[in-house]
Amino acid sequence: MPDAVDRPRARRRLDHAARTWFATAVVGQAAFVLFIVGFFLPPLLQGDPQALNAKPHLTGWVSGDPLGNAHLLMHVFVGALVTASGLVQLLPTVRRRWPAVHRWNGRGFMVFAIVATLTGFYLTWVRGSQLNLPSAVSTSLNGALILVFAALAWRSAWRRDIARHREHALRAWVLVNGVWFLRIGIMLAGLGLAPLGVAIREDGAVFLAVSFASWLVPLAVVEGYLAAGRSARAGRVRAAAVGLYGLAALTAAGSLAAIAFMWWPRL
Repeated sequence: MPDAVDRPRARRRLDHAARTWFATAVVGQAAFVLFIVGFFLPPLLQGDPQALNAKPHLTGWVSGDPLGNAHLLMHVFVGALVTASGLVQLLPTVRRRWPAVHRWNGRGFMVFAIVATLTGFYLTWVRGSQLNLPSAVSTSLNGALILVFAALAWRSAWRRDIARHREHALRAWVLVNGVWFLRIGIMLAGLGLAPLGVAIREDGAVFLAVSFASWLVPLAVVEGYLAAGRSARAGRVRAAAVGLYGLAALTAAGSLAAIAFMWWPRL
C-alpha cells in the first residue's frame, strides 16, 4: 500500500501508542510523587527530620548543615512538583480548553525543572551525595540537558514558534523524569537478572548502564516519535509506534515493580 494511503492509519497508531505510554507514565509517576510526599513529609511535620535517615537513600538530613538540608528538601519537593506539573502539561484537554492554565503551568514546570536540576547539582558536587563518579556524571549530563531544553522551550515560546516549543518541552519533560526512569529501570534489570543469580551493585556495570539508559533510551524514543511525526514514510511512523508501545510495556512493568518492592515497603 502506498505511503500516502497508509500514513494516516500509521499516524493514528502512533497517536494511540503515545497515549498508551502517557497513561502508564501517569500511574507510575503518581505513585512516585505519593512516595516522595509520604516518605519525607511526615517526619518533617512531626519535628523529627533525623527519621529521614532511617531508610536507604543518598545523604539525607545532616545536623549542622542547614544549607545542604535546604537543598535536599527543595530538590525533593520541587521534584515532586515538576513531576505533577509535567503530567498536567501534557494533557491535551488542558491545552485545548484552558490555554491560560497550560501557559502558567508550563512556566511553573520550567521553573521547577531548573530549581530541581540546580539543587541536584549542589547535592551531587558540593555536598557529595553520590553513589559513585560514573553515576554522578550520568545524572549531571541528564541535568545539563534539562537546562538546555528548558531554555530552548522557553525561547521558542517567546518567539511564538509553537511547534518547536512543544518539541523542546517534550524533551525537557522526558529528561526531568530521568530519576523516575532510573528507578523503574533498576527494577526491570533486577527482575530480569535475578533468575540468573546476578545482583545489581551500585558500583557495577549493570547499574551504570541503567543509569545512562534511564535518560538516553526515553530521549531516543521521543526523538523517534518527533521524527516520525515529520516523516512522510508510513514505515517510519509504524516503527516509532512500536517503540512507544514497547516503552509503555516496560514503563508499566517497571512502575508496578517499583511500587511493590521499592516505594510501598518504605512508607
